[in-house]
Amino acid sequence: MDRNNFNYLITLAKNNDAEFLTVFSEIYPGFVASLKRINPKIRSSELEFCAMTFLNFSTKNIAQYTFVTVRAVQVRKNRLRKKFNIASDVDFNNWMRDQILLGPIVEQRQISIISAQI
Repeated sequence: MDRNNFNYLITLAKNNDAEFLTVFSEIYPGFVASLKRINPKIRSSELEFCAMTFLNFSTKNIAQYTFVTVRAVQVRKNRLRKKFNIASDVDFNNWMRDQILLGPIVEQRQISIISAQI
């Protein structure tokens, strides 16, 4: 990934720019697809939040960049934990980053299971 693209992405996130999710999806195309496979009804605002956690922004930073309270960010994390069935002992940010790594593996396993059933 080009360093300038990454810096641009971070700037978009810090400025709460509407283009953030579009640029993020271009740089990390498998991430959004992976989350949508887990929960097809995920909203774009939730995807933006997940993208920020993927980038390892702290709760305090997310609150600052999105103009909400720290408590609001914590509540959103808890709701997303339930939506994605993330155990409370699993680090939320690490789980989000793992989706990039697990995306193709999960898809390959699903293909293998379907093939075995045919």
